[in-house]
Amino acid sequence: MRALHWFRADLRLGDNTALAAAAARADSLACLFVLDEHLLARSGRPRLRFLHACLAALDGELARRGQRLRVRRGDPRREVPRLARELGAELVSWNRDTSPYARRRDAAVRSALEQAGVRVLEAKDRVVFESGELRTGAGQAFRVFTPFRNAWWRRFEAAPPPEPAPLRLPPPPAKPGDALPGLAALGLDGAGPELPAAGEAAARRRLARFLDGAVADYARARDLPGVDGTSRLSPQLRFGTLSPRACFAAGREAAAREPKLRAGVAKWLDELVWREFYAAILEEHPRVLGHAFRPEFERVRWNEDEAGFAAWCEGRTGHPIVDAGMRQLKSTGWMHNRARMLAASFLVKDLLLDWRRGEAFFMRHLVDGDPASNNGGWQWSASTGTDAQPYFRIFSPVAQGERFDPEGAYVRRFVPELRDVPDRLVHRPWEAPALCPGYPAPIVDHAERRRLAIRRFEEARA
Repeated sequence: MRALHWFRADLRLGDNTALAAAAARADSLACLFVLDEHLLARSGRPRLRFLHACLAALDGELARRGQRLRVRRGDPRREVPRLARELGAELVSWNRDTSPYARRRDAAVRSALEQAGVRVLEAKDRVVFESGELRTGAGQAFRVFTPFRNAWWRRFEAAPPPEPAPLRLPPPPAKPGDALPGLAALGLDGAGPELPAAGEAAARRRLARFLDGAVADYARARDLPGVDGTSRLSPQLRFGTLSPRACFAAGREAAAREPKLRAGVAKWLDELVWREFYAAILEEHPRVLGHAFRPEFERVRWNEDEAGFAAWCEGRTGHPIVDAGMRQLKSTGWMHNRARMLAASFLVKDLLLDWRRGEAFFMRHLVDGDPASNNGGWQWSASTGTDAQPYFRIFSPVAQGERFDPEGAYVRRFVPELRDVPDRLVHRPWEAPALCPGYPAPIVDHAERRRLAIRRFEEARA
């Protein structure tokens, strides 16, 4: 049987569900990635550079096995059926995605292939459990994290994913493929922020390094943006150079081997379950991309403040912990999760700007920009989502900075104007303006805006 595997957010050979299933059935196999114009237009330069590096690494892994990656650019609804027709493929495989765009695209590709007599093989790969595998006692989808988490772990303990079998790759078709274009073809050059090492081997090295070190203190250090206390695996999970199953298997193995790691591993794995929860929410409620999960909060009155939005985007709000996070994002393509929460809260609750503007900004600039996780995080911070932070719980940038970056290490790294401000003032530099020339005064008064935000949300509820 001649088969074609369509890579998407699964840029690895190991533990790749649909690829393994297609390879086991095929006598010859072609490997394809489509540079989707729809997605390229919505991706910032750091994410495109990281994608290109992941594709180059995947092509290298395939070459070592006598294969190559075929890369085409355009609309997958045309390009996938076209290549299947050119190769005489009898089977096309891919791993499922949950975003509304991906589901529409995949349905169109499936329809075109089946009309041409080509079999389609779709598989679960991006999550351990899809939404339909987890239900409440009443048979409904979960809307609250803790019951979802409990059901998730019960199912996992009862039937953990099996160990992946070694992959046997059939030979490629004789016809030469389409080579990966250079960065210039994507309008990029080699310049830009330093990005994580790309590819499957690099992802596994990062996972091993985390489980050998930082995971021991993860439960505490994950909230400290000035410390390298997180796994930093979100870009790898986003592009699928590492499977979530591998994370759970490696984490549990590390905890069993070394008891002192158990608390940190347990907390980290629960964070991965949050990723699965947000994927399930998007799968069940695709409207959340563009609308509040809680309909009453569609009525919140948002400000029209272009100057405030620009200051937020540039990291010049006068609130150091917020500005440090936004500058980290712009300079590295990544932001610490605590800083993401604070930056999002500031946009919504202090500037009173529509959360969707921030969600779109993050989605464009984050290397790990994932529709489900990004939307879930923003709706949590904006109090519009399922199981979200209550609207009256509003982060104080000063209190949060002093709690989670007490010596100002994170702030000074990304806001050099504050390098000479003493620790006790680094999160309130307006008390020592002479020590931070060039740094702006706060653009809003937090206490005043907190009262106004609560009033706006209460009006919406009423």
